[in-house]
Formats: sequence, structure tokens, C-alpha cells
Amino acid sequence: MHQRPRITDLPNTPAVYLLFGGKKGNKFVAYVGIADKLRQRVTQHLIRRDSSITTGVSIVSLNPDYVTEIQWWEYPDFSDRGFLEAAEEVAFDIFNPILRSRGKLTIRAQELLNNPEFKAKMTGLFNSSPSGNLEFFDFQDVIDRISKIEEKLDKLSNQILEFNKNSN
Repeated sequence: MHQRPRITDLPNTPAVYLLFGGKKGNKFVAYVGIADKLRQRVTQHLIRRDSSITTGVSIVSLNPDYVTEIQWWEYPDFSDRGFLEAAEEVAFDIFNPILRSRGKLTIRAQELLNNPEFKAKMTGLFNSSPSGNLEFFDFQDVIDRISKIEEKLDKLSNQILEFNKNSN
């Protein structure tokens, strides 16, 4: 079964997430963010378009129309806001996003960032497969998928015709 891009299927749990731009060999990390509720935050960016990075209130902003994929990592300790903020800082270093939207860190986050064990644990997490991903299709993707389906249907039709011919 193919994964369909549905924001409503995202978990509403704390997460560190990446928003990608570009396709295939030209894919890049546009933004690294954190969310107490992932689905709600992604909806704010891509549907309601009222987050600070999409409203154009800062020098650089994100155009939601060019987001091609979301990847996210969940972790039990992400329910602790300081832990989540510190994890985002580690993700910034690993993924080097074009946009960063981070205010002042909490004392808890600063303490965690000074802990080598924490940094190693988060580096391991972000270097492993994400908890999930969601790809968005553009018009060309849809055309390509329809063409592949048509090819498969033609092959199946020919196989059925051949089978019927041989069985008579």
C-alpha cells in the first residue's frame, strides 16, 4: 500500500521535525523545528499558514508550497520541554537547516546541552531512521504515478487477453 500524504495521520505527540524542500537529488533541509503536538504544529505551518516562519514576519520565511517532505523523531523524554529544546539544538548541528527559529533556551535545555551523554544519545537518535515521514506530491509526481498505473493496467489487460486466448 502506498503512503498517502495526509497531515491528519500525523501523531499529535511531542517531536523534533524536519521540513524538506526540493526533490530527489536536490532535496535539502529547509527547517528544523519542535512541537509539543506534531500534527497541530504542521497544520499551523502548512494548512493555516500562521506560524512565525510562514507569515513573513521575520527576515527569512518558509513558503509552505515548496515543502516536499516532513520527517520526525519521537522520544519518550520529548514531553519535557527543556529536553525537546535541547534536542532541537542537536538537530540543528546535524541537519544544518536553512531556517532556524529558536529563541532563548530554557535553563534545563542549556544544562542538557552541556551533558555529553545527552548529546551522544540525541546524535544517535537523529542519525537513525525517523519515527515517520510524509512526502507531498506535486503535479509532475501525480502525472508520473498515473503513467505507471496505466502501464501496469496495459500489462494486466494483455495478460488477461493472453490467458483467455490460451484457455479457449
